[in-house]
Amino acid sequence: MPTTPATGNSPYDPLDLTAADPIAQLAEARRRCPVSQPRPGVFVVARHTDVTEALQRPDTLSSEDNFVLEAGTRTAALPATPITMLDPPDHTALRARLRRWFAPAKLRREEPRIRGIVSDALDQLRPGQPVEVWSTLGRAIPARTVYAFLGLPQQDWDRVQEWADVVNDHFPQVSLEMPEMAALAGYLGELVATRAAAAPTGTGVLDGLVHPQPDETPLEPVEIIMHCIQLILASTDTTGSLITNLLYQLLVDRDRWQGIVDDRTLIPRAIEESLRHDAPLQYVLRTATAESEFAGCPVPAGSRVVLSLQSANLDEDAWGADAATFSVDREPGQATLATFGYGIHTCLGAPLARLETRLLVEGLAERFPGMRLAPDYSWQPAPRAMVRRPARLDVVL
Repeated sequence: MPTTPATGNSPYDPLDLTAADPIAQLAEARRRCPVSQPRPGVFVVARHTDVTEALQRPDTLSSEDNFVLEAGTRTAALPATPITMLDPPDHTALRARLRRWFAPAKLRREEPRIRGIVSDALDQLRPGQPVEVWSTLGRAIPARTVYAFLGLPQQDWDRVQEWADVVNDHFPQVSLEMPEMAALAGYLGELVATRAAAAPTGTGVLDGLVHPQPDETPLEPVEIIMHCIQLILASTDTTGSLITNLLYQLLVDRDRWQGIVDDRTLIPRAIEESLRHDAPLQYVLRTATAESEFAGCPVPAGSRVVLSLQSANLDEDAWGADAATFSVDREPGQATLATFGYGIHTCLGAPLARLETRLLVEGLAERFPGMRLAPDYSWQPAPRAMVRRPARLDVVL
């Protein structure tokens, strides 16, 4: 292994969208240069051991400005900081506040409502119908689930989704001056004011943020708006990508789908394998607040550090020689899944994403056991640096 970061010939550059699929580049990075420097001030960490270690080092790797890759640049001034860009102790307090909404008992109570959202979406479809999964199911079901979870009025869901879809298409280069971003923030601001003027209902994340518990510090309206926008953007695109990636892998080898149809207990394992094999969020960013070292490579303070979740999930040293293969039969617990992060920034919404996906696949297997890829379908990547999914997924129900 090299003892100094590569420059000029780094195997993988997270901003290079010319490669059809970076999987081969990430494999080369793990093998040849587990810590590389594709751009000045930007370092990529590729191995499972190093990525999971880095995710547990908030003291020296800050989440501040973690949607700006270029070293020395800052995120546009935000009216309030979302949880994904906070470090302790502010992160600790906000996470504790939000965590109660994602507790297992809470999610069990939400399951019938999410099942209803899935059922309503599938009611619009018929066997033999051509469907593009990403736009029809991948985006719609996670969006409606998070709107219900937040407590947004159902009559507003379509309007909110129109705005959120446009904002997500520009993520992470989202401008606060975007008309859709302004419309979404304005709508949420009106809703916050309305809820604040009313008695607490005890239901919905938004109501819980507006009416804090006795031991919680009240939030400013702009903080509530930003946290709601964060939940909408974070949960919609990534869960939709999980759904789309999973269905592709199950259908590209039709025996996999038939296995699910015959035995629904395989669905949770298939979801975990999809999360591993095709991480919806390819990497997360950190900023080194002090000189760090990974795999013997020094990383100067102030550097941007790209932690490749996808590469960690495909590391042969962690997952075995067949790590690059999608296998529903993979034994659970081989290694730590990096997809939802690790440590203090582990995704709060991970159980919700798994639940939505399971209920959808159950519904599809029940109603459309003959589902298959459309004739002549070819997987093409979505042109998004941070997200992994096909640009579209055409199937015949």
